[in-house]
Amino acid sequence: MSIPFREFQKDPPRLKVTLLCEDPLLAERSGLGPVEVDLEPERYLEQGPTTARVAVVDYDARLDVVFAPVQVLERRPGFAVGNVGAVRENFLFHQQNVWAVVNRTIALLENPRLLGRPIPWASGLGRLLLLPHANYGRNAFYDRGTGAIHFLYFEGSSAPVFTCLSHDIVTHELGHAVLDGLKPYYNEISSAQTAAFHEYFGDVMAIASSLTFRELVVRVAGDAPPELPELIGRIGEEFASTDGRSSLRDASVRRTMADVKGNREEHDLSQVLTNVFYELLVALYPKKVEAALDNLKKTKVDGQVAVRALINAAAQTTSTMLRGLDYCPPVDVSYLEYARAVLRADEVAYPTYEVGGRAILRRLFVERGVAPSESELDGPPRVRNRDLHPYDVDEISATTANAYRFLDANRGSLRIPRDVNFSVIRLYRTRKGSPSGYYPPQEIIIEFVWTEDVELKSEGLDFGELAGTRMPLYCGGTLVFDAWGNVLHYVLRDATPERTRELLEYVAYLVDRGRIGTTAQGAAIFAEVENGRLRLQRNPALRHESRRHADDVPTQPEPAGEPGPIDWNFTTVDRIGEPKNLSSTDWRRLREKIRGAGA
Repeated sequence: MSIPFREFQKDPPRLKVTLLCEDPLLAERSGLGPVEVDLEPERYLEQGPTTARVAVVDYDARLDVVFAPVQVLERRPGFAVGNVGAVRENFLFHQQNVWAVVNRTIALLENPRLLGRPIPWASGLGRLLLLPHANYGRNAFYDRGTGAIHFLYFEGSSAPVFTCLSHDIVTHELGHAVLDGLKPYYNEISSAQTAAFHEYFGDVMAIASSLTFRELVVRVAGDAPPELPELIGRIGEEFASTDGRSSLRDASVRRTMADVKGNREEHDLSQVLTNVFYELLVALYPKKVEAALDNLKKTKVDGQVAVRALINAAAQTTSTMLRGLDYCPPVDVSYLEYARAVLRADEVAYPTYEVGGRAILRRLFVERGVAPSESELDGPPRVRNRDLHPYDVDEISATTANAYRFLDANRGSLRIPRDVNFSVIRLYRTRKGSPSGYYPPQEIIIEFVWTEDVELKSEGLDFGELAGTRMPLYCGGTLVFDAWGNVLHYVLRDATPERTRELLEYVAYLVDRGRIGTTAQGAAIFAEVENGRLRLQRNPALRHESRRHADDVPTQPEPAGEPGPIDWNFTTVDRIGEPKNLSSTDWRRLREKIRGAGA
């Protein structure tokens, strides 16, 4: 299928493209190779592939080489299903695969059944850039500064590992980009739970996206299992196998807040919420089996019933857990506030019945220690319409300036301190729906933020060279109206003593673990001090550095020896645009240059 310029075409056709719905290692074991998927029509589709929202730029920074871009989207690539070796050596397929997985997942999120609105990118750019072979190394990361997701590659024990071919890694890193676009202040250093929420969101994206592939669901549920297999919760098997592990993380592992008490490592802490997602999916599955039996007029569970049930359970779990993001505070989200947001968003969408399993979620949140009791999940008394000065919601939502004046006039009712100067950072509407055609209330959402200084000084805490500096504690709120001006939800994150203490303890923890340093030191978190004010900024390439040094994560020695049996033959384009083909002999030299031997 060629890629015509369709900018002015009114009704572009749907795209049919092949991609991997799991990483190459699992594809080898299962025989499930590239699958064909339908993608939303694109009015602008060019080489790369490049669309209005996503562009593939296949630049390798270590080699200073640009690999030749996809000119034609391959619907029927020249390799057999299950021939993973051919997939690994086809760099054009790498480009197509990462582009298709990202576009498909974005469409899932923006669908009215989930967010019901376009996702902005925190970089401020219109397109998210994807670099399939950004560098050599055991990593993949999203970077707001470049507006890109960087996928690296390295030599595994028996074959090269390309992170751009791992569905879990692609969707996990996309999760970081999506969450940064929706809630940019979650990337600030504020608390361990906010950092862990980023990892939770990425892992949930990997699980949710994978369960939208019918081919994969058939393999999991085609034999009509009475209970779901734990393998659906495993993430990043191929990458983890090079360390001798079965997966990077496993959502089926039960983890409570008591289990991680005192542990501020975000990947460990994230598994509490990820397990809640998994357990909701497991709990909804038998309910969906009963519904499928009724809909299909069957009395016995078979593969058709089980597959439909799993697809519906996954869709309901994803919708319930992710719709609540719009009801979360714009800064420093806590697990308790997230739980309240999820429950309230589901209640607003479905006030008369629990299509998302609110009773199950309330129990899970308490059992996992996210809330001390079910009553705490209801939160403080809600702001009511009559608590606010008379207003016109259409006028409020017309501009951010109008929204600011409304908030400023209602500081007392909204508990916004009189002396703070806040800014409105988000003003948007949603248009959500459901599979049955029911439309929940349209939402008008206002988010505002301010900062207060906190001095890094506290008895019993060691801040090293940062002691005595001042850093911002981010505060703010989210106010949700319906289209008629009724207040649906309000949450505020103020500068409480508890939040201040958590910030101090978290920074002291990062200092103790050696994760904060100067840019020149290549630290996981950059520290910049100017006039006594401290600014901490994450190094996106080292977001997962804490896991690399954890006791249960062995390091990977530098690979050695000859290349694998694959006859590498791909095309590159150097800086002056002259293409050249690389044979397997050239690959050896290329590998040496990648590893620094010839640099």
